Formats: sequence, C-alpha cells, structure tokens
Amino acid sequence: MARAVRVGIAFAFPDAAIESFRSIPGLAIRATERTDQAAIDEVAAGDVDGLVAKALPSDRASAPSLRWLQVLSAGVETVVGVGSWPGGIVLTNARGAYAGSIAQYTIAAILRVAERMDERSAQQRLAQWPAGEGRFVGRRLRGQTLVIVGYGGIGREIGRLAHAHGMRVLAVKARPQERIDTAYRLPGTGDPEGLIPERIVRLDGLADAAAEADFLSITLPITPRTRGIVSAPVLAALRPHAWLINTGRGPVVDEAALLRLLEEGRIGGAVLDVFGEEPLPPDSPLWHLPNVVITPHVSGAEADEELEALVSENLRRFVAGEPLINQVDPERGY
Repeated sequence: MARAVRVGIAFAFPDAAIESFRSIPGLAIRATERTDQAAIDEVAAGDVDGLVAKALPSDRASAPSLRWLQVLSAGVETVVGVGSWPGGIVLTNARGAYAGSIAQYTIAAILRVAERMDERSAQQRLAQWPAGEGRFVGRRLRGQTLVIVGYGGIGREIGRLAHAHGMRVLAVKARPQERIDTAYRLPGTGDPEGLIPERIVRLDGLADAAAEADFLSITLPITPRTRGIVSAPVLAALRPHAWLINTGRGPVVDEAALLRLLEEGRIGGAVLDVFGEEPLPPDSPLWHLPNVVITPHVSGAEADEELEALVSENLRRFVAGEPLINQVDPERGY
C-alpha cells in the first residue's frame, strides 16, 4: 500500500478547514496555527512532501522529500528574493485569492474621490448647509479612464467592476499577448479572457497609458523589473486631476517623485495602501497631505474562504499528481 502524501501546514486556518483538508483521500496533514520559522521547521521536518507556509524550512536537509511550497500571499518576493530557488520544488502562490477584496478597495477609493466624500464629510462636521452646492457635486464615472498597471487576477477583477460602472479600461502588463488568465479565481469574477480592456499595452508603454488616466491603479508585484517602474516620468505624465491608487507593492512607485507631485498639487491625489517602508514612519510627509488617503496595508485582508478553496484544490491536485494552480516562475518572481 502506497504511503500517504504528507503536507505540513503552518497557517491559522479554521479547524473546519483543516478537517476538510484531512478528508482528501491519500493525504496526511501535520498542522499548526503558528506561522513563525520555528513552526515551519517543525511541520516540515522529516518526510513531508509539501508545505503550506510563508517560507521554506531553514534547513533544507531536514525535509529531503519536500517538492512543493504553497505560500498564502500573492507576492513571493520574500521567498524567491533570498538566494536561488532550489531545484525540484514547485512554488505556488495565492494570486487571485485576494482579487475580490482588493478590487472592492480600489473601486471604493475611486468612488470616494468621484463622490467627493471627504469634502462632504468635512462640511457635515461644520453642521452647515453650504451656500453653493456646486463644489460638492460628484464626478460621473461613466466614460472616465481607469489604467490598471498589472492585469493579473486582481487587476482583472478591478477591470470588471470598473467596466460595470461604465469606465473605460486600459491595462498594462508584461506580456500583453497573454490575454487568458489561468490563475485561481472565484467563478463569475475577473476577466479570464482579457476582453474588458480597450487596449492592453506593454510595461514600456506605461507613461503613454498614464497620460490618458483619470485613475491609475497599481497591482503589480515587486520584481527586479517592476521596482520603481512607476517612475518620475510616468508620474509626470499624469493629468492634473488624476488619482493614483496603489495596492501592489510600495517600491513599484518612485515614492519621492510621487511626494513632490502631491505636495505641488500637480496631480489630484493618491490612495496608498502600500509603501516603500512599512509601517509608514510617523515623520513621513504623506501622513499630512490633504490629497492623500493612507491605509495600513489592509486592502487584501478578507480572503479566508478564497484561500481555503485554493489550498484545498491544490492539495487535491498534489495528491493526484495533477498540475497545480498558480505555479510561480521563480526567475520572473510571479
């Protein structure tokens, strides 16, 4: 009788999810709610074949049978950024699992700006009906241009929701010719065939696309190629009323150049959930700019059900010897 496929899990899944995983035929689970390196080393020790955790074991020799790592984040820079990726280990990530929550955050940010919610709230606190209502009237989204930088699972769900509001969608991605999305997604979400954007352009066309944006949404992962790609020239191409929304990674944007534009009022503003340094230091000028909305890296916080569904399907596939969802190319970093 063949031995069970053994997988270690170092993540705080609910007990019901762990029991569901254990019910997969031919699978043996060793699980802990802890996520620290010591916990990873503990569940990965011995003859474990797969690992669901944020990192590899600190000593690869302690897990000689390991051939799969599933991380629970979309970005993998903390995993592949340390040395070379070990041969024989497949890496999968959680791209697509956070698409719903981050897309909701992004559309909420766009609506907050378009409906002048901050100005209206400030006026409410004064308990005064304004003499002229004109400056509190919202901006119509239909026909406005949203440029999505990074058209993966998250970008495609943002595109779907924006399209439903009548927005014109342009997309920027590393390989425009690859329109089909094979990553994990909830049924009925996203744009799996890449049909929503009016145009999909290469990363080197970012500045030209930015010049058309009323809103610029950044969902790129951080890789050597994307670091600083939203550069000073790209930011300078934005129109005076345009807003930037970053839910990808902070270092994708030239933060110093963005700060200058915001301080000088040369763009409408920015909604920022990620930063070059996190937590954002208390002395950062970004905290005090009236045209900046800051949130503490929370745009992808609600994804429990999606993560459980993704991990469950990959566990099933792993046991069955089928291709895994969301395989990452360690050389590309996504």
